[in-house]
Amino acid sequence: MALNQLLFNIDSYLGQDDFESLKFLCMDLIPFKKLEKMQSCLHLFDELQKSGDLSEDDYSILAELLYLIGQHSLLRMLKTNRNAVKETLREKKYVSMYRRMLFELSENTTKEDQNSITYLLNIPNKFKENKSFLEILFYLDKTGNISEDNVDILENVVGEVSQELLNKIKTYKKETATTTLELLENANLPVSDPPLSIQAVSSTDTEYNNIESLREHVEVIHEVPSETDVEAENYISPLSLHEESKSEVYPMNRKHRGYCVIINNSEFIRSNSRPGTEKDAEELDKVFTWLGFDVVVYNEQKAKQICNIMEDFQMKDHSDRDCFVCCILTHGQSKAIFGTDNEPVNIKSSIVSPFSPSKCKSLAGKPKLFFIQACQGKSEQGSHFIEEDAVVTTNTIPEEADVLIGMSTVDGYISYRHIENGTWYIQALCANLEKMVPKGEDILSILIKVNKEVSEKEHKKKGTILKQMPEPSYTLRMKVVFPIPTSDIVKGQ
Repeated sequence: MALNQLLFNIDSYLGQDDFESLKFLCMDLIPFKKLEKMQSCLHLFDELQKSGDLSEDDYSILAELLYLIGQHSLLRMLKTNRNAVKETLREKKYVSMYRRMLFELSENTTKEDQNSITYLLNIPNKFKENKSFLEILFYLDKTGNISEDNVDILENVVGEVSQELLNKIKTYKKETATTTLELLENANLPVSDPPLSIQAVSSTDTEYNNIESLREHVEVIHEVPSETDVEAENYISPLSLHEESKSEVYPMNRKHRGYCVIINNSEFIRSNSRPGTEKDAEELDKVFTWLGFDVVVYNEQKAKQICNIMEDFQMKDHSDRDCFVCCILTHGQSKAIFGTDNEPVNIKSSIVSPFSPSKCKSLAGKPKLFFIQACQGKSEQGSHFIEEDAVVTTNTIPEEADVLIGMSTVDGYISYRHIENGTWYIQALCANLEKMVPKGEDILSILIKVNKEVSEKEHKKKGTILKQMPEPSYTLRMKVVFPIPTSDIVKGQ
């Protein structure tokens, strides 16, 4: 593939936040005046080509930048992967430790911490209003308040706000000081007491960039490592690999986790109401907010309104988001759900299909999860004794890639809802997400547990024991593992 075509394809997956991150990381590589005038990632890539850092024969700098901003899924377009890039960075880095440290700070600073830090720094309002923390750091660096050999002001203020962020600065200072001493010793230069300022060694010096003892310490928080992380030493010529590693986990390291759309229908024109559904909506909102999603709840939606919601989210830019979740609580029939006007909405063509790669490019290659609480028919499932060697049939697989559809019941059957406590399925889903995500379990393992719990429940009707069997179907290519939330979920009273 021609370089320009490759860069164009990569640019199509990058959002504005990615562009700002790349500009910040390239501040030591591209003159500031040129960075200021840039309007897109393509302009930045073009400048890297002009400087000779990026060429048809060497994508190393691009791989490093994509790795640092957490766009690990795009590395496959360069015929490499995050483990290979991580290993390569032990020997050669384009981005200085200083720039990487500041970027890592920006990635791990909460909005509350940012407000406290900018207040203590006494930054003029015109330079901090509606600004990201990366822009605040950019301002401090540009005005000379901080520099590669002087982060004392930032260290003192951060120390008042967050021990975790302070540790990152201390680690940077320790490593740069160690590196300076090593360089001086290797060059047989006398070492002053106290040590010379680390400004004596530029991060752009060839000798500095090739120090093998430099420890890789910048790692994206919230990323769940794959089993191949510990096998990085087995890679040979990492950036020239044509065979990708068998990564088992979808990346969960972008700026935002993603949208979680909840459609909750209770009152219908020609059907019974659904008391208890508000409990399901409340639990879903709480759990997915805890998991880092931007939750949007829509109550009492007609069929056309449901389709419009899907189209609205199809048109959004999901470039900076890890995945998409949609939860629908309503009445239904085989392969369809109902709006409050009792009009059917086809699950595959109107709910799932709008988010296919061809229709929603910014979600291509990312997991799309649909949890649907609705009857899929009028039949009731009886109970049956099983023998130890009973065989479980496999689920059907939808055509779209990277999709999971969690149905509350198998096709043709009803599902059960308690008028006060909510539905069997959604309550089990929320409870097991809460219990198993902190243990690092993937979504399919969680749904298997949900299946087990729901299948063990019983509804007695005229002496007959009735059951419910949820049905997940999926075309996921990797495991969906949500990063462990940093705070405990708020329990209901």
